[in-house]
Amino acid sequence: MEKEKEARVEVKVNFLSIDRGTGAPIVVLKEKEGDSNRILLIWIGESEAAAIQMHIEKMQLPRPMTHDLLKSMIETLGAKVTAVCVHSFEERTFYAHVTLEVNGDNIDVDCRPSDAIAIALRCEAPIYIVEEVLAEQGYSEQELDKGQKPDTKDVLQNLDDDTLKQYTV
Repeated sequence: MEKEKEARVEVKVNFLSIDRGTGAPIVVLKEKEGDSNRILLIWIGESEAAAIQMHIEKMQLPRPMTHDLLKSMIETLGAKVTAVCVHSFEERTFYAHVTLEVNGDNIDVDCRPSDAIAIALRCEAPIYIVEEVLAEQGYSEQELDKGQKPDTKDVLQNLDDDTLKQYTV
């Protein structure tokens, strides 16, 4: 796969929510720029959701969590996280990689999107989604506007159950 030639869209973590049917955490990524304000929903694990939320809320723990440890190891080894990217969606699962700069070379390391996001937040690295993935799996705010504009925090409540079932943790 030629990842560097694929169009990518920069996104931000908009908020975390809970799937009301399963109780599973969902991270909501929103396009940083552009007129469509597209969003992507990714079901994630509880520990990754906690790691993302703790970082967003700037909570300081007495000991490093796993993603803090990874950041420290990467930096100690002289590498730098330059970006993370959700690059594909296959068999109801999102795939991502972390791009590390090591001695002037870029290395893509396969990982779960939730881990990539948690690391990107800690390393202040940009988060991207391949355009094709966002176009096929994402939603525009206009698509979610069915009659009235929902509050962003109510986006998940406005999705029907068939749409929600498309995604896995």
